[in-house]
Amino acid sequence: MTVAETDRFGQQQETEYQGLGDVLGEVEKLGRENNRVSVGDLVEELGRASVAALVFVPALVAATPLSGIPGLSSLCGIVIALVSLQAVLGRRGLWLPGFVMRQNIEGDELVAGLRRVRRITDFLDRHTHERLEFMVRKVGAKLMFAICMVGGMVMPLLEIIPFSASAIAICVTFLSLAVLTIDGLLAIISLSFLAAVGAVLLYFI
Repeated sequence: MTVAETDRFGQQQETEYQGLGDVLGEVEKLGRENNRVSVGDLVEELGRASVAALVFVPALVAATPLSGIPGLSSLCGIVIALVSLQAVLGRRGLWLPGFVMRQNIEGDELVAGLRRVRRITDFLDRHTHERLEFMVRKVGAKLMFAICMVGGMVMPLLEIIPFSASAIAICVTFLSLAVLTIDGLLAIISLSFLAAVGAVLLYFI
């Protein structure tokens, strides 16, 4: 399975990455080599490969037990929202405010958190592939990013409700993964899951 590069935030091209394991491997490498990993470090490393990866990784982090770190879900939500907004607008370059770029997490904690979801990502590596491409190319990709943007915007607001921000993060993880892998079926499944999560949250709110 080949991960796709999002060129100009909406059109996919083949990259050097051969799977999600490679994407996460780069992040884990940062964690092993640095005492602390900042958002800026992730942007520098993953921005060369895929803008969708810059949505996928913070969403995945917020979906792991690392979300228990105070403020982490909010930070991930802000990154997701800002990157997704620029993807929707079709910006050629990526901009994040300095205070966001400087936010960081301990390298060991990052590595440990990602290792806990390795079985899931390995499973997805084996079962995602290009299909129903109209869902995740061009206009479809921008629609997925728009939904991710909204998800990222509400994550800081939901952090006070246990597990709610993580539930949104899971939805964003799969939507961005659908764009990364050009898997339209995964996008449809993710949208269905998002609708179910939204209905549950509205019920309790």
